[in-house]
Order: sequence, then structure tokens, then C-alpha cells
Amino acid sequence: MTQSNNVRLDFFAKLLGLIAALITLVSAVIGLGKVWQGDMGFVTVVLLVIGAAGAWLGCAYFTFKRTPPLVKDGKGTWQHPRLRPLTLIGLLIIPLLVVCVVTYSLYWLPSQVIFLVANFDGPDPQKYRITETIIARLRQALAPYEDVQVETLGRAITEVEGTTGARAEGEKRKATIVIWGWYGVTTEVVPVSVHFEVLRHREIFPELGATARGEVQTPVLAELESFALQTNLSAEMTYLTLFTVGIARFARADWDGAASRFSDVLSQSTEHVSALDRSVVYYYRALAYSFKGNYKDALSDLDQAIKLAPKYIQAYLFRGMLLYLNGDHDRAIADLDHAVRTSPDHLTYTTRGLYFYFNIDYQHAIADFDQSIKLKPDFADAYYWRGLTYYAKRDYDRAIADFDQSIKLKLAFANAYYWRGLTYYAKRDYDRAITDFDRLIELYPPKGYYGRCLTYYAKRDYDHAIADCREAIDFEHDYTDAYILRGDVYRSKGDFERAISDYDQAIRLRPYSVEAYIGLGSVYYHKDDYERAIDEYNQAIQLKPDLVVAYYHRGNTFYRKHDTDRAIADWNQAIGLDPKFDPAYYTSHGHKLRFFKSLKVQGQQRI
Repeated sequence: MTQSNNVRLDFFAKLLGLIAALITLVSAVIGLGKVWQGDMGFVTVVLLVIGAAGAWLGCAYFTFKRTPPLVKDGKGTWQHPRLRPLTLIGLLIIPLLVVCVVTYSLYWLPSQVIFLVANFDGPDPQKYRITETIIARLRQALAPYEDVQVETLGRAITEVEGTTGARAEGEKRKATIVIWGWYGVTTEVVPVSVHFEVLRHREIFPELGATARGEVQTPVLAELESFALQTNLSAEMTYLTLFTVGIARFARADWDGAASRFSDVLSQSTEHVSALDRSVVYYYRALAYSFKGNYKDALSDLDQAIKLAPKYIQAYLFRGMLLYLNGDHDRAIADLDHAVRTSPDHLTYTTRGLYFYFNIDYQHAIADFDQSIKLKPDFADAYYWRGLTYYAKRDYDRAIADFDQSIKLKLAFANAYYWRGLTYYAKRDYDRAITDFDRLIELYPPKGYYGRCLTYYAKRDYDHAIADCREAIDFEHDYTDAYILRGDVYRSKGDFERAISDYDQAIRLRPYSVEAYIGLGSVYYHKDDYERAIDEYNQAIQLKPDLVVAYYHRGNTFYRKHDTDRAIADWNQAIGLDPKFDPAYYTSHGHKLRFFKSLKVQGQQRI
């Protein structure tokens, strides 16, 4: 009977243990899911505590549970020796996970947008219901967005507390925006002050108008009594909050989501909003469209922005660059010239300088960058772009001087380190190039490893080059240029199969990669597979008909096949495209192209 009772007790103990384990597992999964969704409320904390405590106790049980001792005062043996190494790890890992979750909760979900609304301080709040009207309107407008919530502070923020107090309350609640203010009542007017305090994404948030930054407005008393004031305030706050939701999506590079939310802002009202002009919303939606590659709608929005705000210089600059990308050079330079004439500052000159730089008009580009630097001597970007222009002109010493200055002004200027490294590389000063790429690895590892790989390749240190390209690819698995460069290194080492594998991967990632086709052609050329080499060069020429090097290499391949007519035709084409391309004057065996021409003219037997 006693044995039977023990069996039953053991069965129920195991059953209860199983139920407890299931509760622990479900609690942990649900709790982590809520954290991921941005919910750090009381229920979430309880679920996480149950899950973590249960898991830790379970690990402790399996770690320290012993069999009954065989002798008096003995310790017995471990009951679960096979599980013990895993459960020991669990005892260490679970507290670390808890710390990670708590840390994550302090900075949880940057995509979550929280609007914290303080009570509007003023007389008869139950009668006028300014706070309630704003909250109700916000919640109604924001209901479709799962990543947005409206929270109430439950008290007023006074002018004595001001911005500092509002920001402190917002930081406690992880808020994106804090809305606060006050109102008064006189016999004729209602002084009102509204603050729309931006805490997140301030670097990309446009400056709001004075009416959203506390400027005292004085609508007539009748507007408060008729609730027109409450309606207008709630409409303006809704307009601004919807824009903030779009900015949050924009900050996450969710261009579709940002454009959609900016469209919702524009659909709210066709009337002018003093705190944020509609032209600004069109401008930001144009940015979102352009990042998607939708230049047509972006240009349409910029047209609308300029129509609403004819002095909107940023819109002219942006439209000018988009028109350039769209191939409309006349309208592009007209917009940029207009911006420079209307607002001759460092930004307008720099933007027009970029236009000239991309159009290979280096003289005018340098002139504009000079003017930008003259107007703002500490503008690092102007030095950087002027350095790029000098680099394009192969004036490497001036390029380095400008990159030096841009780095001095902006210490963590990753692009400046990259291009200064490339400039040293071009000067064959490989040690200094490697020093710059070493620094770049700290700032932006993929490009730093790529640049150092390129330099080691030039030094014929192939093993270090391959290792660095591997690091670049580990950081960015779709780093096409790194695959091509590593393919070049493998080809130089004579490891043709790995070279082919890297070139193939580059083409899968970027089918229009002519460099990869050239690399494949070179591999097959060295493998004496001339037909496949020609096929690869053909593919490169099809993608880029003016690619000089493709004609040159295909000419070499035809020559190796003893097809000198086609070889001469390709070398002629290379020279026609670039008369300064010296290698095209020689075959791979050092024979001068002109010698072949003379043979052909004289009708002699060709080699």
C-alpha cells in the first residue's frame, strides 16, 4: 500500500512538474512577444518573471538533484548527469537574458511612437474639456496604426517646469512627443499656449512654427464657449502627430510606410496649418518617394511644395537634383541657379557644386565648393566634395589636403577616411592607405575591410587581401564589390574555381555587374577557354557598350584565337572610345596595333 502511494505521489509530482514547465514556457514566450511588440506593462513584467524564475528553478533542480545516498551521511550521485552541463549553462544564461531584456526595455522598439498628453492647465477644465477633446481626436486618428499609442500624463505641466519638465516626463515614458500647454479666460479673449515637444528623431524633424512652440495665441472667448477652439487645437495636434508617425517610419527607412502616413497627413485638411506648412509634408513625402526610386511622384510633390511655398529653397535644391537624375539637365540647373540667386549660402553652393561634379564639370564644381567654404569655413562636407573633385582630376595632393580638413572638422567622417585611403592607394602610398582603412574599420567595418583588401591586393599580399574581403562579406552578405574584388584576388593567385564562384555570386546579387563579367572573361582566358571568355566579354559589352576594357580584353582573346581581324576591330573600338587608353595599342604579346594595321593595308599575311 505504501509503495502504491509512493507511485501515485511520484506520478502527481511529475505531472505537476510538467504543468509548471508548460506554464513557464508559455509565460516566457508570451512575455517576450509582448516585449517585442513594445508592451512593457505590468502583465508583461509578471509573465517574464514567471518564465525566467521557472526556467531558472528548473535548471537548478536538474543541476543539483542527487540520488539517495547509499551510505549514511553520503551525498549520492547526480541524478541527471547528462543534462547537468546544459542546465549549468542555463543557470548562467537565464540571468544574462533577463539583463538583456531589461536593457532592451529601457530603449525598446524605436519604431514605437508614444504621444504623451499632459492636462492643459486652465480654469473650468470639466466645462471646457480641452485635454479630453485633444486625446479623443488623437486616439481616433491614430487607431489604425498598431505601432502608435496615446498616453495621458494625468497632470498639467506648468510654465515653471517648462520644456525641461516636459522632456523629463517624456523620457520616463519613452515618449516620442509630449503635448502640453495652458489656457486662460478673460472677458474677451482666451490666451492659449501649446507646446509640441519633440523628443525622438529630432535630427530629421523639421522646425515647427511658433504656434507649436508655446507662442501665446488669443482667440476670442466665443470660440472657447462654442468648442471651436477645442476642435481647432485637436485638429492641429492630430495633423502634427500623424506627421510624427510618418517621420518615425522615415527614420526606419520604411519609405512606403512613411509616404502612406504623409498622405494621411495631407488628407486631414486642405487648410493652412501655421505650425507645419503643407509644403513641408509634400517635401518629406517627395523624399520618401525618391528613396523608393519613384522620381515621378517625388517631382510631382516637389512641384506642389514649391507652388505652396515659392521661397522653399530646399525644395528647389532637391527638385534640381531629381531633375538631373531624371535626365532633365536644363530644368535641373535652372532650379539650382534659382536657389543660389535667392539664397546664396553654403548649402546652395554645395548642392550646385554636386551637380557640376556629377556632370564632370570639375572647374565649376570646384568654384562652387570654394564659395561654400568661403561662406562657411567649418563646413566639412564642402571640403569632402572638393576633395572628391580633386581626386577625380587626379590632383591627389589637393584631394588629401581637403580630406584632411574634412576629418579635422568631423572626426568620425567615415567617407572621408575611405576616400583619403583610396587617394593614398592611388599614389601607391600603401602604408598610409592601410592606416586610413584601419581607422575606417572602427567606423564602418565593411568599407574599411574592403579598402584594406584592395590595398593588400595591390601589394600582392593575397592572403591578407582574401581575409579582409571575407570580413567585409561577413559584415554585409550582399557586398557585391567585395565578391568581385575577392574574385580578382583568387584569379591572381591562380585559384580560378574560387574566382569563378565569387564572380558568379556577384552577378547573382547584381546582374548588371560588368566588372564581374570582365573578371569571368579573364579567368576563362587564362584557362584557355576562349569561347567562354568571349561570351563573358560580350555580356559586359551588351550591358555597357562603351566599356573600353571589354573591347580591349576581347581583342586579346580574338588574337589568341588567331582571329586578327576581329582583334584589330576590337582594339580600334577601344581606342576610338578612349584614345588615351594606352593598353589598347598593344596586344598581350607586345605587338603594336599599328603593325597589324600596316599588315592589313599591305595585304600581307597576318600573324
